[in-house]
Amino acid sequence: MRRPHVGRAGVAMVTGVVLLLAAGAVGWHLATDDPAIGPRTSLADQCGDVPPNADRVELTGSGGRVLGAALVGPSSAKVGVVLRQGASQTICDWLPWAGDVVAKTGARVLLFDRRGSGSSPGAADLAAEPTDLVRAVRLLRGRGVDRVVVVGSSMGNAVTFSALPDLPTPPCALVAISPVLAASGAGGSVDGRSATPYPRSLWVTWEEQNPHIVTGVRLIRSQARQQHLPAPHLHGVATLDHSITLVEQHADVRDFLLKAVRSCSRVTG
Repeated sequence: MRRPHVGRAGVAMVTGVVLLLAAGAVGWHLATDDPAIGPRTSLADQCGDVPPNADRVELTGSGGRVLGAALVGPSSAKVGVVLRQGASQTICDWLPWAGDVVAKTGARVLLFDRRGSGSSPGAADLAAEPTDLVRAVRLLRGRGVDRVVVVGSSMGNAVTFSALPDLPTPPCALVAISPVLAASGAGGSVDGRSATPYPRSLWVTWEEQNPHIVTGVRLIRSQARQQHLPAPHLHGVATLDHSITLVEQHADVRDFLLKAVRSCSRVTG
């Protein structure tokens, strides 16, 4: 899998931001990409390489803000995946992974750029992101998907966990990659550490050499026990690789994520 627009300098920048967030830093700047890129820009013009069956769509988020998004996969799919990526990533970074998930599971994947980044214009607004995620799940279900897998990566987990009470139905599976459960920045903060009810199917993969991420994993496990849920599916990796790098660099992590998506194909109703 290849990340289209992030070179060595970009990886270093992203890693620095991620470690600050994981360490409990309370702010960061989300840089807006090329202002010529917007919600109606073709995926090829924004990202370069685009997987088959990928279409540009627009997501109307909280307050009527139009966000740039991409739908990958067959329109007949009954299982869908919504991803909330890390702070400095865009849909371009995750399109190759989405294509791989579609090819190997038949699910449909929805990616969308956060406010003020990628193809979503305007100012960043972190506090609005949980509602944006809820709107994304509704969009996918409105296109015929019955069962939705919600995936968070890095600080995207702060968004996914805090959005749980407002989702139209519980996710078929909730997947946490390198979980950062609380973050603050432009437009407010999100905190997914509260004891909101979790779905029964939890999948967590993380880098074992990052103590701050390990703390997030422990909290998820503790909350699941307190809620008397089945034990989460866990996959730790002896590395410092974080977020999308954890996915790209470790085939076992990619297989774990595929198992999470396939688990919803076996659920009826």
